[in-house]
Amino acid sequence: MSKNMSTSNVYLLPLLIIFISQILYITQSQDLPNVCHPHDKKILLNIKNNLGNPSSLSSWDPNTDCCDHWITIQCNEQGHVTSLTFLQAHDVHGPIPPFLDQLPWLTGLYFLDVPNLSGPIPSYFRKLTNLTAFVISGTSVTGPIPKFLGQYTNLIQLNLPSNKLFGPVPEELSRMKSMMYLDLSNNSLNGSIPNAFAHLTNLTGMFLNLNKFSGPIPDFLANLVNVGTIDFSSNSLTGPIPAFLGRMGNLTTLGLSNNQLTGPVPKELGRSNLVIIGLANNKLSGDASFLFEKGNKQVNDIQISSNLLKFDFTNVDLSPNLSGFNISHNMIYGSLPKRFGQIWVDSFNVSYNQLCGPIPDGELFKQADPAFFSHNKCLCGGPLPACK
Repeated sequence: MSKNMSTSNVYLLPLLIIFISQILYITQSQDLPNVCHPHDKKILLNIKNNLGNPSSLSSWDPNTDCCDHWITIQCNEQGHVTSLTFLQAHDVHGPIPPFLDQLPWLTGLYFLDVPNLSGPIPSYFRKLTNLTAFVISGTSVTGPIPKFLGQYTNLIQLNLPSNKLFGPVPEELSRMKSMMYLDLSNNSLNGSIPNAFAHLTNLTGMFLNLNKFSGPIPDFLANLVNVGTIDFSSNSLTGPIPAFLGRMGNLTTLGLSNNQLTGPVPKELGRSNLVIIGLANNKLSGDASFLFEKGNKQVNDIQISSNLLKFDFTNVDLSPNLSGFNISHNMIYGSLPKRFGQIWVDSFNVSYNQLCGPIPDGELFKQADPAFFSHNKCLCGGPLPACK
């Protein structure tokens, strides 16, 4: 399992929800009457013309109804456009087109996989204050995140992943107190994570991974009692892992891999509701055996490789629901637990430690790649040479 795989799957969920909702709407709208408002239709055609009439917008035919036949358009009963999606439009080049502010009924605006869309988020977007969902994903849109986005007080979902945005995150975003999903992943954003985000108490998912954020993990996260996913992996965060993360009752996915975190793993994480734990590639030290205990029935995936962890693995009673774990590149000693041969996981790696003794019998491990056991003190059996 790759270091970011667990959290990246979760990160895709909001975009998947958007895509499914768009497809369902298209399917259900085939029997709608011609209700497209003439003004809105004119604006959409102006946008298409500004983009050079790309083939990806071929359904935007001036001779058909925009609410009934134009793909990825949604309208209200008055024929005003309420949702507009540019989906996999690889033939769209240049900046975000003008005229969108002349669609005042817009509540959803999506640019999904439009790789040649470039330039900054335009200033006229400040007029789109009715938006509840704003998504720009998989584009070449660049520049800082505009402060005026804080005026989107009705916004539930702000997704700006996989673009070329840079600079610090404006504290003005904290005004979006209705927001549930915040995804700024895979950009070049830097600075500290704003403490003003403490006001976003409705958040259920917070994705800041694959950026250049620095500083400690902020204390305000303890206030986000509804959050189920925190992904801060692949940044430059420093300091310890706060113990309160293990006391957040709704938190099921924690991604902190690929940072510069130090100190011990809090024991609270072993008594939490976490299903996915990503702590790989840091400078964590001490004992983390409690993450694997049988009592943690909910834990499914544990990634703690490439740290400075040192503990006896012999008597760890592995959780029966584990589907993947990686403890490689640490200083873990002892033998493999007896239950090791009884579990069936999708992926595992115990290499580059100080483990010794026979590999427990188990069909999975007889066929496993020897590299997953390599560079230990004296492991033997299974896919490795027989024990003497």
